[in-house]
Amino acid sequence: MTFKQRTAAALKALGVAGAAGLLGALAFASPASADTKTIGINQGNVPTTAAGFDGQSCDQVPDTIADDEDGWVFVLPGNSGVFHSITATYRDANGDERVFDTISSGGIDPGKGTSKAYIITPAGWTLTGAEAEIEGSSANGRFNLTHVCTGVPASGGEESPTPGEETPTPGEESPTPGEESPTPGESESPGGEDATSPGDEVSTTPAGSILPTTGAPLTAALVSAAALAAVGAALFIVMRRRRAAENW
Repeated sequence: MTFKQRTAAALKALGVAGAAGLLGALAFASPASADTKTIGINQGNVPTTAAGFDGQSCDQVPDTIADDEDGWVFVLPGNSGVFHSITATYRDANGDERVFDTISSGGIDPGKGTSKAYIITPAGWTLTGAEAEIEGSSANGRFNLTHVCTGVPASGGEESPTPGEETPTPGEESPTPGEESPTPGESESPGGEDATSPGDEVSTTPAGSILPTTGAPLTAALVSAAALAAVGAALFIVMRRRRAAENW
């Protein structure tokens, strides 16, 4: 009985200690969760294209950015908070809405001072809005677009052929007037050197090509008739000899 009582007391003490540890962990975790918040971008910064924004710089943007990409750099005013992530919406060249974020298309700048983050997009798009997850606080409850690294939009000529490539020039599709129509001297001067004589025209008519095709079947018919006649004669002679042999 004494052993069982001691075991039960030990288990009870462990249960109380575990519960106290859990409550302590929750107590420490709650303030941290409460300190993470979502804030919006300064509305005076949007909408804007990279080329139309006043601050132009490629600081805080990776050197690997392509020439046909824009780099957007955001800052959290004050030193009491840091970026966790930023999600931004853009309007592309076709007017469609696109969503980019620092996780898949950018990053958080680890430098000292105010917290900064960047997003890379195709050049020429328009930033229409953004939200940030931060830890701590912001001086005015907003974050700002501080500067942009402006690229050059991809040329539309690579996607759409030029008019000369889509539509051939008149000389490529239509023959020149001299190729289709005879010169005035050829058609209007009956006695000229270039005028076509009636004999020349008759020699090129379809009748010249019909005669050989009709002659060939007639010759074949005559040959066949002659062959049949020869076979008939041979059969007649054979039958005549058999009858003579039988009468003999």
